[in-house]
Amino acid sequence: MQGDESITDRQFDAAKVAAPYMHPKLSGLATDALPRRSADAFTDEELAALAQENGVPPP
Repeated sequence: MQGDESITDRQFDAAKVAAPYMHPKLSGLATDALPRRSADAFTDEELAALAQENGVPPP
């Protein structure tokens, strides 16, 4: 119906009713993500623990 100027009021009302089925509204998603920190914000012990968790051998 875009660009068609010969739309009747009845067609317009039908389009408004059908719109939620053709173009559903987006909804928010819940997440439990943790905020990221830069490597400078970690202590040496924290970095070593993270490396060990990921299978990186200690230096």
